[in-house]
Amino acid sequence: MKRIFDYLRIDWNNRKHARLAVMMVMVLAAYAGLFIEQSHAQAPAQAQEAPAATEEASAEGEEAAGEAEESEAPASDGESISFVKLFNAGGWSMWPLLIASIVGLMVIMERLYYYQVTKVTTKTFQQDLVDATITDGLNGAEEVLEANKDQAIASILKEGLAVSGKDPDLFSRGVEREAGGLMVASERGLAVLAAVSTIAPLIGFLGTVSGMIGAFDAIATADSVNAKVVAGGIKEALITTATGLIVGIPAMAFFQYFSSRVNGWATDVEQAANSIYKELLRRQSKSTTPPAPGQAA
Repeated sequence: MKRIFDYLRIDWNNRKHARLAVMMVMVLAAYAGLFIEQSHAQAPAQAQEAPAATEEASAEGEEAAGEAEESEAPASDGESISFVKLFNAGGWSMWPLLIASIVGLMVIMERLYYYQVTKVTTKTFQQDLVDATITDGLNGAEEVLEANKDQAIASILKEGLAVSGKDPDLFSRGVEREAGGLMVASERGLAVLAAVSTIAPLIGFLGTVSGMIGAFDAIATADSVNAKVVAGGIKEALITTATGLIVGIPAMAFFQYFSSRVNGWATDVEQAANSIYKELLRRQSKSTTPPAPGQAA
């Protein structure tokens, strides 16, 4: 757990970071509580089913009992179905899927928190910067950057201007370097989320293959083949496939959403920097253009 918090760079002295850590712990506690609650609920159900099954078996003959079990099996399974039963029926592949779901959920929560508290730009910043640059040139752009100094995009552009010496190429390099830090922080954890969205369905399909192998193995070793012989293996196959998709689809959806946010920020920085870059080029061209022959002193 400490390594996870270190990877997410949780600062316990920061109140917002501490709240995020508490939320992650609550998620893990919810997972554990779900297992405990379902396991406790499963025991009374099994105790109630046992006497009924004994009376039915003793009252009817072997052939009638077999037909009754086949007809009543879906109803009893539907009544006593639980998360823990499905987890156990899914076999070994459910454990890596559980770990993948926890990791994916923690990354999603951390990224949602980061994108919520990080102020990169506003809807009107781009237009304000363009209008100020057209009206007052570079001085107007600097005024807009100072007025929005709490935004990450303004800090990036100010640092680019500070190291440029009013040179367009140096400004472009400075902005690229400063924006790189924002992009790295914005993309942190997305690789993990992409891995979860890709690997989880594959683990589910691997569980499917394992379940089918078990089903055919049961057929090979059984004296007589019926639906019950292969039901366990097929059930494992279907459960693992469904679980892998349930874990992978939300992870992929959030990965695409977060990637669009990062790409949007990169586009905003590029467009804002382009406005200042054009103004620096105009100033440079004016200073390097020789005077006309009639204007020479």
